[in-house]
Amino acid sequence: MTVHSHSQKQKELPSFGECAFGCFTVFCLLLILKNPDVAITYMNQGLLLCAKTVIPSLFPFMVLSELIVSGGIGNRMLRVLAAPFRRLFALPTAACRAVLLGWLCGSPIGARCTVLALSRGELTREEAERTLAVSNNPSSAFLISAVGVSLWQNRRFGIALYAVVLLSAAITGILLSIPHRKRNQRYRLPREELFLSPPQTGAKLFSGAVRAASGNMLLVCAYVVFFSTLVGTLQLIFTSFGVSETLAAPLFCLFELSGGVSRASALGNTLHAALLCAFAAGWSGLSVHCQVLSVCDGTALSFRPYFRAKLLQSLLCTLLFFLLLHLFPSLTVPAQGV
Repeated sequence: MTVHSHSQKQKELPSFGECAFGCFTVFCLLLILKNPDVAITYMNQGLLLCAKTVIPSLFPFMVLSELIVSGGIGNRMLRVLAAPFRRLFALPTAACRAVLLGWLCGSPIGARCTVLALSRGELTREEAERTLAVSNNPSSAFLISAVGVSLWQNRRFGIALYAVVLLSAAITGILLSIPHRKRNQRYRLPREELFLSPPQTGAKLFSGAVRAASGNMLLVCAYVVFFSTLVGTLQLIFTSFGVSETLAAPLFCLFELSGGVSRASALGNTLHAALLCAFAAGWSGLSVHCQVLSVCDGTALSFRPYFRAKLLQSLLCTLLFFLLLHLFPSLTVPAQGV
């Protein structure tokens, strides 16, 4: 009886993670309440960032990816691309669609496709966790246009950064696949498993794609605005202690990708600014990770492999971009007629 009550009390006690998260939440609440004018300023900046950068670079891809997945177009694309993806990542053919769309269109589209494949039985839980780790990256439009053209005035910078992000994601996926190559040969799926549900067609398909993309876009913008407000108010602490922008910029990169690369690109040291942008692109920011977690809500997936992979990818992305800048230093020089 005593042992039972003791174990019941232990279950009722919050874990260390719950205590830490609760304390951080209360701290952020008090910080925002103490500085409401600063919070409103950064909230407006977050909304402006969504209107000028996030929505234009992501929403069209969200609609098109929904059309590809629901319309069955992605299944036809897999006939050509499935074989090399299977060999690289030791994943089923169905995972190739999530990886491909995640690479082209950006987060959280890769997560959306992964969850869809998991719900159809095309992926096991372990395969879905590895697919998540590989398929969620910044979109090509964001890195090339928003980062390369808008922030660095050099399209080649954005193209190089996008290529390095994909290369680091591929290396990460290969490393994650090593323990599973001999243990599991399930990634050679029969062709009929690619068509478990009949594709939709016509106006119903298009209206459904726009509706789904709009809901996901609203979720993305909500996270961007929240983390922009949070990081902006947290910066007050750094300012009060005289912390320089060089140390404050990584804080933005840790929490939010769009604001992070914007702060990083404004640093005085060009090499440090470029490498911090590469780290932010590989890591993607807690805001993006929360978007991925929201898309995967209810799937019972473990996100430990995902976070480990993103940390590894951020380090690889920084290292590879450092080597690339030594080979092509002109990437950081503003180009004429961008």
